[in-house]
Parts: sequence; structure tokens; C-alpha cells
Amino acid sequence: DMDAFYAAVEMRDCPELKDKPMAVGSMSMLSTSNYHARRFGVRAAMPGFIAKKLCPNLVIVPTNFDKYRAVSTQVREIFSEYDPHFMPMSLDEAYLDITEHLEERKHWPETMRTYYICDAKTGALLYIYSTVFTHYLRNKEYVFPCLISLIGIAPNMMLAKVCSDKNKPNGEYRIPPERQVVMGFMKDLPVRKVSGVGKVTEKMLTALGIVNCDQLGQQMALLSLLFSGTSWHNFLHISLGLGSTCIERDSERKSMSTERTFVEMSDAEEQYSLCRDLCHDLAQDLQREGLKVPGFQTKSSFSHLYTECRK
Repeated sequence: DMDAFYAAVEMRDCPELKDKPMAVGSMSMLSTSNYHARRFGVRAAMPGFIAKKLCPNLVIVPTNFDKYRAVSTQVREIFSEYDPHFMPMSLDEAYLDITEHLEERKHWPETMRTYYICDAKTGALLYIYSTVFTHYLRNKEYVFPCLISLIGIAPNMMLAKVCSDKNKPNGEYRIPPERQVVMGFMKDLPVRKVSGVGKVTEKMLTALGIVNCDQLGQQMALLSLLFSGTSWHNFLHISLGLGSTCIERDSERKSMSTERTFVEMSDAEEQYSLCRDLCHDLAQDLQREGLKVPGFQTKSSFSHLYTECRK
């Protein structure tokens, strides 16, 4: 996980921003913020005008997705060295299965594990005997100075995601593949730290006296009565530290969407105008992919989508 990715890219290109509270986005919505801004409570998905009230000196940099995609492509080139079939989740996040890479490393000669770098202050050559993630960080250091990487290493994808959030910023956390270690890690883990457990679910669980994953397992009988089968089975897996160990390759796409952040509006025609624009964009995306909306005999068109939205 490349933490505060957009902000890190902007600070790389404009070094004077490094020591200032800054965020990427607009007065309507922020995409991310650096750690100086976070001390004031400035967060992603926060309207920029609220962020400016919290931090009057906040510098807001407009988003530049072309630049972020270009940097993301470079980052992914490094990922592919460790897992050619890695699964990107977004521009700044990906899952890698490094099992095969670790097997290959067992046969590496010492020369492939050794790096010599020049200390910027003393000029001395430093010797590093590389582990797999030392190697990754060294690559990142040369190609992407100022970018912050968070690495979670664990027996499954759910735990790896949780681990990536443990040692911010620029940290690494590992859970070995041992049952007792996994159960010990899950015991006091707040349920909110698990990907997929949002604010609403957290409030519902808190109302039941469930705050951490250990309590989640203790209340499984009650949860099975209050939640759907899918939900309480998911809670059971979480309480046991279970998650997928297989990264899906080329899975079938089940949905497509488009979105736009806008300021508060109450005028109906203005809302319909926005709806028309969104439907037009989505129809173009569907036609580009050769997809259809269920119930339509022809490829999804702007008029079809807009009519359905008006209903």
C-alpha cells in the first residue's frame, strides 16, 4: 500500500510542500492528505472547505490522475518482479503472492543478495544483505524518493491488509503462518481494522458489546440470529483470522459505475442534469466494453440508462 500516494507524488515534484500541511483534491472533496495535515484532523473524503477551517494554512493541490497513473505504472513494474500475476486493487495498492519468488531466492548466490550503497553524509559504502522486502524498498528508494510504502506480510489476504496498516508511515509488519500467532494477533484487534467492516457495521457490533475480534467469536450464536448467513459467516472467518490464500486472476467483472463529487444542490433540474451526464458517461463505458444492462435487448444506451434513473 503506497500510503498517501497522491500527496507523496505531489511532494516529490514540489519538495517545498514536504514541511507544510497539504492535501490533494478540491474545496469540494479531498482525495488524501500528508501527515502534517492529518495532525489537524484533515482526512481523505473530507470537503476541502471543512479542511481549511481545521487547518487554515492547508495547501490544496488539484488532482492530476495522469501523473498518478504514470507513477503507479512504474510501481507496478517493481511489483511484477516479485509476482508477475499480482492483483492491483487501485493505483496505490496491490496484493502479491511471493511464494514462488521466495522459493527461487533459496538458490540465489550471495552476489544477488548483496547491495552496496553510498552514505550521503559520510560518503562511506554501506553493505546490505538483502531480504526480499529490503530489495523492494531499495528499488523504491532509488526510483521513487519520498513515496511511502506500507507492507503487510501474512498467511492470507485479509491479514495482509490489516498488517499493512500497523506500522505507519513507511513500515512493515509480518505475521508468521502459525495458528497460535494468528489467534493471538486477532484477539485484541478492533473489528473496525478489518477491511469490509465499515462505520455502520462497527456501530451495530458496538451496540452488542462487540469491539474486538475475540468478542466477535464469543458472540457468534447471537450474530447468526441478527445477521444474514453471508454476514455472520464472514464474522466467523474474521474472528478466526481466516482469509483467501488465492489471488484471483482475471475474475469476471460484475459491475461498472461512474461517479462525480458535487456540491450541495436542491434544484431538481440541476440534479437531473447531473444524472444525464453520469448516465452518458456510463453508457459510453458500457459500449466501449461491449457490455449490456440486464433487461435491455441492445447495448446499453444513454437514453435507456437515463430513463431507468428517472424512474
